[in-house]
Amino acid sequence: MTTERAKRDWEDDLAKLVGDPLAFQIGYRVRQFKDQTRAFKNDGEQMLKEYVRYELDVLPTRTEFETFAQQVAELDNRLNEMDARIQRMKNAINP
Repeated sequence: MTTERAKRDWEDDLAKLVGDPLAFQIGYRVRQFKDQTRAFKNDGEQMLKEYVRYELDVLPTRTEFETFAQQVAELDNRLNEMDARIQRMKNAINP
């Protein structure tokens, strides 16, 4: 949801106070700072993910996780088959 305040061109308002060249320079520096801040944040997140995954070795890779999930599913299927066999054996003993 965008408000009227968010749409307001603050650089234009600033230009009325200090002139176009200075307002442009200030706007340019603010945008540059925002871009650098965003890049710093993204780089920090990426470095933290890599540190946790590769240096601390506490997170599995996607392949490791998928392999584990597949093994759990296979084990679940085998347990269900064994349970069904046990039930058939019980039914055969006690009809």
